Amino acid sequence: MPLNSYQKMCYRRLGAIAENVATDKLKEDLERAHIEMRAGAYLSCAWINTLIGTTISTLVYLNLILFIPMELGLILLLGLIPVVVTAVVYLYHIVMPGSKAKSRGKKIDMHLPYALNFISAMSSAGITPTEIFKSLSKQDIYGEIREEALWIYRDVSLLGRDIISAIKANINRTPSEKFKEFLQGAVVTVQSGGALKPYFMTKADQYMRENRLVQKQQIESLGIMAECYVTAAVAGVLLIIIIIPLLTIISGGNDLSIMFVFSGLIIPLIHLGFAVVLSSMSARV
Repeated sequence: MPLNSYQKMCYRRLGAIAENVATDKLKEDLERAHIEMRAGAYLSCAWINTLIGTTISTLVYLNLILFIPMELGLILLLGLIPVVVTAVVYLYHIVMPGSKAKSRGKKIDMHLPYALNFISAMSSAGITPTEIFKSLSKQDIYGEIREEALWIYRDVSLLGRDIISAIKANINRTPSEKFKEFLQGAVVTVQSGGALKPYFMTKADQYMRENRLVQKQQIESLGIMAECYVTAAVAGVLLIIIIIPLLTIISGGNDLSIMFVFSGLIIPLIHLGFAVVLSSMSARV
């Protein structure tokens, strides 16, 4: 994918230095995350973005201390703003490729059992591996598996590699251990003179069984979380709402400020926490 004008500007300024500094891990993370940029171009953009963030946060800090009267301790505390912004922007760019690669790996694992059913069905019909990956690359319902198949077919059709070399190349760049294991097994099967059709069918059956077990475990976990939600966020909250006013009345006081804090802050945080946890769990089911 060609660089846009901003990325080209960053690369012209710092590309030569970035190419020498870029690590092998960053290169691997970019490839596994399917971020189609050279490591040097990506790193030069990260540096420029960090510099912009530092400049803007420093200007904000200077405007605050120049135009708003404040004590020395607060001035020193606000001096952390440029430091924090610089660190956050830079770390985001460095960590993001690896995080995106891990996310892709989870999505590949999630769709793999169903994609293998497609592959085994195509193989049973006598379709060649190249045509199987070509067809798989057009199936949007398989998510990131489609992208992996597209890269394999791209290596064959555009780079002129044979299908075994293309699969081996994808073994090195896929972020999914399960998909890597599947591809390695396919290569070994072909090189040892075995037939791919029985192998595909066996792996499809294996991953479907494993997927059913994982689905069962996750559904049970969701059931436990639902029970915890009813106990803590519904019954528990109602109990506390009843007890706090009663204790206040018994003690002879009339200050219910704790009720406002509990109702306006604690209860929303409890529900938000459960929502985040349940959302992350249900996304894997």
